[in-house]
Amino acid sequence: MAVLIVSSGLNLKVDHTYRRAHTGGTGGVKSCTNYSPVVKSLREAKSAGFSDVLFLDAATGRNIEEVSTCNIFVVKENILSTPPISGTILPGITRKSISELAPDIGYQVQERDVSVDELLEAEEVFCTGTAVVVRAVESVTFYETK
Repeated sequence: MAVLIVSSGLNLKVDHTYRRAHTGGTGGVKSCTNYSPVVKSLREAKSAGFSDVLFLDAATGRNIEEVSTCNIFVVKENILSTPPISGTILPGITRKSISELAPDIGYQVQERDVSVDELLEAEEVFCTGTAVVVRAVESVTFYETK
């Protein structure tokens, strides 16, 4: 399997203030209501030099969910971890394709809660989605920690 990584990597800011989606809301639906909650946070992050925002879950505020408009994967050893589809995450076709193809090249895929701490200790992080295809994450900033 060949993986296409386009342009430079993303530099993400973890938003610990705003929540993108809540259980029972529209976070898992492709509609304008899924994207409008990210506008303010994304504008603030971009003005500070970040390329995008990574949002945390509304229930605990400790687990990663989605970048403003794409899914996220965390790699450690031969395990790809991605937050589970639970009504707050859009089930993208690129995400599904990576999850189905990765075992063919020796990766185990886990859909589970992924904490911010685990993200910061990952060997590799990448995002998937219609617009980003598969794109590496170069840096993640949580508060002031990179």
